[in-house]
This record gives sequence, C-alpha cells and structure tokens, in this order.
Amino acid sequence: MKAFASLLDRLTYTPSRTGKLTLMRNYFRATPDPDRGFALAALTDGLPVSFPIRRVLAEIGEARFDPVLFRLSRDDVGDTAETVALIWPSGGDDSDALRLSEVVASLASAERSGHAALLTQWLDRLDPTGRWALLKFLGGAPRVGVSARLAKQAVADAFDRTIDEIEEIWHGLA
Repeated sequence: MKAFASLLDRLTYTPSRTGKLTLMRNYFRATPDPDRGFALAALTDGLPVSFPIRRVLAEIGEARFDPVLFRLSRDDVGDTAETVALIWPSGGDDSDALRLSEVVASLASAERSGHAALLTQWLDRLDPTGRWALLKFLGGAPRVGVSARLAKQAVADAFDRTIDEIEEIWHGLA
C-alpha cells in the first residue's frame, strides 16, 4: 500500500504528462502482480469490487470522531477521503504489509456486514497517506489526473509494448 499511496500522492502533484508517465511506468515495473493490475484498474476506473464507501464511512465515523467536527472539516478540505485520512485517530505505519490484493480478496470474501470492521482495521494500520490512498482505491476513480489512455501508455512503455498491443487485449482483461 505504501508504494501505491506514494504513486497516487505524486500523481496528484505532478502536472506534466511526461512526469505522470514516468511515475506510473516505474510503479508498474517495480510492483508485482496482482497488485500492479489492481492499481491499473483503480487508475482506469475498472476496479472489480463494489464497496459502499459512504455508508461504511458514516457507520464507522460515528464511533471515531465528532460528527460536527467531521462535517466542518469535510467542508473545509473538500474531499471525504482526505478528511477521513487526516481526522482518523493516529494508527500505525503498517503500510508496507497491506497489499491491494489483500484488500480485494478480503472484500470479495466478506459479507456486507463485515465491511466496516475490515475498513476500520485497515485504517488503523495505515498512516494518513496510506489511509487516503486506500479510500481513493475503494471509492474507485481516484481523480489524480490520469486518463485510461495515459495509464495504458505507461503500461506499454513499462513493458516495451506498443499502445496498440495494449489496446488489443484491454477489453479481454478481467
């Protein structure tokens, strides 16, 4: 999660197309499967999990922080994921141990009633940047200035392929 959190954070603050391509290319080369695939899916709005993020955050937030403080903070910050990441009581820094594949597998096998407990456990393990990245991942479409085309180009560059080769197989991937 630490590498994915760093990628999202840096993509947010990198204005140039070339810089974003470099960041993604390096991430895709260094990250093993299946985490690399889940990160690509998150960047291109194709994550294979359905997670009721607003409901779960409302459920666990009541026990963790004052609702008035949360609402005021959310209004000031403007982003729910960032607000929760910053206002969440300090946890550990176990970001290296949590993998995207673990998150997806846990959600796939959990019942809806267990989502709040899972999210609470994960948020407690992460630092603020990790919490923000996890919430962006679960919310889908992290909005870090990356189009699907740009992500496909980064994958093509990372593995010495052409964008046409990536496009050819793209729709057959799950």
